[in-house]
Amino acid sequence: MNLVFNELSDGIRVIGLGGSLDLAGTASVETRFYAHCNAEVPRIVVDLSATTFVGSLGIRMLLQAIKSAKARGGRLIMIHPAAAVASTLELAGLGSFLLKGGADEAVALLAVGK
Repeated sequence: MNLVFNELSDGIRVIGLGGSLDLAGTASVETRFYAHCNAEVPRIVVDLSATTFVGSLGIRMLLQAIKSAKARGGRLIMIHPAAAVASTLELAGLGSFLLKGGADEAVALLAVGK
């Protein structure tokens, strides 16, 4: 599992996840993922374009980050999931956190929520 992090000048954090969020993949990125989601008022875009699979532990990791961001007045938006990943996230009840648009739309939505 690969994790790429970038913080934009306005404090919006972009996290790219690549590979499989199965047991091993989730374990390899979870600590760094949570660390990058940690902000006073987190505004996070998670790019899933290179994510090939999301299992139960990956869903748990994403859900925990969503809940943590919301509890601190922030927001987490996921973008660009492959069809199978989007379907899994929809079935898990996380569909409302998927944005049909791309990174520009996600950043614009999060910038409004400053």
